[in-house]
Amino acid sequence: EPGAEPGAVLVPDGAEAAQLRCRAQGVPGVQLHWERQGQPLQPNEARYQWHQWREGPWTSSVLTVANVSLERAQLRAQHRHWDQSHSWDQYRNWPHNWTLGTFVCVAQNPLGTVQRHLKLQLAGIGL
Repeated sequence: EPGAEPGAVLVPDGAEAAQLRCRAQGVPGVQLHWERQGQPLQPNEARYQWHQWREGPWTSSVLTVANVSLERAQLRAQHRHWDQSHSWDQYRNWPHNWTLGTFVCVAQNPLGTVQRHLKLQLAGIGL
């Protein structure tokens, strides 16, 4: 839906990788691809790997994001340097601190393009 908030995909504590899923159908059939920061992701990049398949009228895709534990560690380090004049509640409630990135699943066929935004977020407040 245009203007809709991105759907959140939570990354559990201790996870090394996260998966985002997307599914679409159309006539004629659709092709899916993934983007981040306005740039298409290649299917076999070291950090981002995705594949798609067809199930009847549906086209599905899974994007695997590797090394999420590294980003969690970086956020922990940032937290250690957080200015003591700010309360933990202010830091915890600032959604950007818990977001590892927004990914876009793009479904395309000759009749048009539809996008689904998925926000990859750390689960829990313990970083």
